[in-house]
Amino acid sequence: MRRKLTPILAMLLLALVNIAGCESAVVPQRHPEWTLYTNANYVLDMALDKSGHLWAVGEGGAVQWDTRTGSYVKYTPEQGLADVNVRAVAFAADGALWFGTNGSGVSRFDGQSWTTYTTEDGLAGNSVWAIAEAHDGALWFGTQRFGISRFDGEVWTTYTLPGGELANWVKAITVAPDGSLWFGAYNGGVSRFDGTLWTTYTTADGLASNSDIQSIVVDADGALWFATGKGASRFDGASWTTYTSADGLAGDDVQDIAVATDGALWFSACEGGMSRQCNGVSRFDGESWITYTTSDGLAANRVDTIAAAPDGALWFGTYGHGVSRFVAETWTTYATDDSLPHNFVRAITIMPDNTVWVATYRNGVSRLDGDRWTTYTAADGLVRDQIFTIAKTPDGALWFGSLDGLSRFDDQLWTTYTTAEGLPGNFVGSSVVTADGMLWVGTSRGIARFDGEVWRTFTTEDGLAFGPVHAIVAAPDGALWFGTSFGVSRFDGQSWTTFSTADGLGGQSVLDIAVTPAGEVCVVIVDVHDYIVSCFDGAWQTYSTDNGLPNNQVWALAAAPDGMLWLGTGQGAVRFDGESWMTFTTEDGLPHNDVQAIAVGPDGALWFGTRNGLARYVPGSP
Repeated sequence: MRRKLTPILAMLLLALVNIAGCESAVVPQRHPEWTLYTNANYVLDMALDKSGHLWAVGEGGAVQWDTRTGSYVKYTPEQGLADVNVRAVAFAADGALWFGTNGSGVSRFDGQSWTTYTTEDGLAGNSVWAIAEAHDGALWFGTQRFGISRFDGEVWTTYTLPGGELANWVKAITVAPDGSLWFGAYNGGVSRFDGTLWTTYTTADGLASNSDIQSIVVDADGALWFATGKGASRFDGASWTTYTSADGLAGDDVQDIAVATDGALWFSACEGGMSRQCNGVSRFDGESWITYTTSDGLAANRVDTIAAAPDGALWFGTYGHGVSRFVAETWTTYATDDSLPHNFVRAITIMPDNTVWVATYRNGVSRLDGDRWTTYTAADGLVRDQIFTIAKTPDGALWFGSLDGLSRFDDQLWTTYTTAEGLPGNFVGSSVVTADGMLWVGTSRGIARFDGEVWRTFTTEDGLAFGPVHAIVAAPDGALWFGTSFGVSRFDGQSWTTFSTADGLGGQSVLDIAVTPAGEVCVVIVDVHDYIVSCFDGAWQTYSTDNGLPNNQVWALAAAPDGMLWLGTGQGAVRFDGESWMTFTTEDGLPHNDVQAIAVGPDGALWFGTRNGLARYVPGSP
């Protein structure tokens, strides 16, 4: 479905793009009730526009860099971009920028307005991995799973590649000097299309690998180069030559290739197999190889994209550390001021003073105090960089649960607790602090309670339902509720009560749990391949897609002070008032529709942790 911004907002956007100066510009928001936090330093693709600005896109949105001043403008769905997760960018001859997103179609930005195209308009698939403009001005889009789309400005045409289903996961497109188009597949080799006929090349012809064709470029001699999972292959129209780490390439799993103004080839590469260790970038002048890494000045050794500028500068987009520029043997790093360490947010805890703690997928935990971020990782003392739950005890200490135990942080010292100190299991996936100051944690082998000195363990022998404890919540009446792999248990301090499907619970395996101010307990349950919600106020009521639940992908729950129940789902954030359901998506202000965590602040603001960023939502704000 095509979406365009209003003319007034479009004019504001154009003005800000034209006056980009020494400081980062602030672009007007479409939804002022939403505040988005993303890290735009995870760069997956780059393009240079006619003004010489560098556009770097990735998991945190799109960034336009003024390469003269070092200032930048950041774009997310709040400014008109279809999705915060952008996989491809291309600059067209008419001056427009095209952005391929990971699930929300393609967005076109002409400097004045944004327009988004999806499958409803004719795009083959909404996940777009590659974009190129042909000699006739038509745009070509490589999609995930659904082949290729051609758009001439009015009509969409879809093509499927020969070679089977995986060949239609298109990761690379380039236009050869003769006007033919070349396509690289996830698995299926490379295909050439001359407008009528298709020709496919595989390892049988001389290609290094049929898998992970990430990039295709044309060198100064007109030969084609292909980045594959097993080296870089060159094809001159008659013969094939493959280069690997044995020749001097930084690694065999080649991520991107670019041709510099002096004719030299630049490659970013990683080691193949399970290690995924990346080794920087390599330059090849036709005879000798030189590899550059962080020890030379490169911002990070994982480089997913390379762009060669007309002025001879080379630009390298890194994963997590921004963009590096290399010219005249000098390295310069450009990074956005984004302090969220990783865009995949797994847990959120809001403190009474509105300080926000965020646990990310792989980069530790971050504290947001007003507008100041502080990040802690395993290098600081955190037990592990993958954290699942956060709690704060009355003594001011923070507790972080991981696969390898529990970390306590008193703002100065870190202490780790494992089974050796009294935990029943080292996998700590849930926690809560009760009114009496006790810390309760759910582990893979039961529950542990800590009073500040002694751990006490509760297991099935005490009355807890069987299985790992995935969620804990304290009810207004003081009782604790525990979500396990085999039902829900309630503990009032003396006795245990377990609820199962025999009692009306919608299923066995509980992922999350929440309690409303009125005392109604709701749980997320995995039921075979679907996710459902069951609520208890004396009897169990189950909600599925058959009776109102908007979708069957529910990961998280939270209850707001106004009695609203909020659900984090794979298709947005859902609000339930007891009768009707309302879904919020990227159209409304979310950074991504896959909502993994929800928390409610003391000020009533809702916080959503998604697969691609963090969002704060203030209901009813102007």
